[in-house]
Amino acid sequence: MRAKLPFFQTTILANFIQTGVVVFSLPRLLAENIGTNGWAALLICSVVASCNLCLISLVYRFGQGKSIFDITKSVLPNFIIIPFFCLLAALWAILGSLIAKEFILIITSLSFRSLPPIYLYLLLELLVFLLLSKGIFSISNSSVIAYFLLTCNFLLLFYARKDFDLSRMTPFWFKEVDHTLKGWFQIYSAFLGYELCLLLFPYVDEKSHLMRSFQIANLITTASYVLVSFISFGFFSLHQLQHMKFPMLNLLSYVELPFVKRVDDLVFNLSLLRVIVSNAMFAWASAETLRRLFPAAKFRSIPYVVLVIFAAATFFAIPTTLEETEPWIFRFGVAEAAVAVILPIVLLTILLINKRRGQNYA
Repeated sequence: MRAKLPFFQTTILANFIQTGVVVFSLPRLLAENIGTNGWAALLICSVVASCNLCLISLVYRFGQGKSIFDITKSVLPNFIIIPFFCLLAALWAILGSLIAKEFILIITSLSFRSLPPIYLYLLLELLVFLLLSKGIFSISNSSVIAYFLLTCNFLLLFYARKDFDLSRMTPFWFKEVDHTLKGWFQIYSAFLGYELCLLLFPYVDEKSHLMRSFQIANLITTASYVLVSFISFGFFSLHQLQHMKFPMLNLLSYVELPFVKRVDDLVFNLSLLRVIVSNAMFAWASAETLRRLFPAAKFRSIPYVVLVIFAAATFFAIPTTLEETEPWIFRFGVAEAAVAVILPIVLLTILLINKRRGQNYA
């Protein structure tokens, strides 16, 4: 009998998938796109993500835990399934590589300006592939170890309480900016990643409480985002936030500890653990998809070859500056959000068709 992911590990893994390096620039994005008291917009986006997870939970319940590949193969022909899931595999592979690339571009701009980013990128991807080769359970175990190291970082924000002032937030809500759909989506994209739970159906059971895990992880992500943004809006003025590249790092630079000289550098470098796990999960999703499409023994190396190709293409085909990379992250984020909504709807439609046919998944 195949081992299953436990509830606690699934929750932490879900949190790692959803929370990314965007947290360092999130207060700026809120100030630019939402305006005064922009931190409250995170609660709205969290509710939307939670509703999307409820939609996915219907797929899990009505499909009785069957994998999305078994569900689609019950109705759709291969000439539709193969191209569709190949596109999904490509999307997840590129998203994982973009997470790594964004982190490397940030760290080189802050600490290693004379070092070509490609060297750090290759080292990071090597770590990702080593973790990926151990499978989903090793990725899950690694996330638990890293979680406790990273969670303590948010507690450092309370050192800024002396300079925190509620009057900087003003009594106005969502003012002084022009609201656009693109701006709201930039905020919502910080919550994406939860759609990978669709691929975890075969690796969980009733004791795993998969959908409850992802809902709890969504709440944890929301709490961490709100904490960072709320303190930032009370520490800096709206105008200051709009002109800071990474407000969280600026905030942490004010923290002084007797045993650490640069707290902001320490916290950002520790976030490497989160980047590795997140990248590995997206790479695992891509590899898992390709394995299910090409299960024959002679195709076992295909997922890893494809991941190497996309990792290289993401670095060399997309511009290698942070300002030019961010629009690409936005474009692929739009595609990811579309998958998170459309794929569960397609699966529910297939399950409805099977129900009318009298097909049972038990």
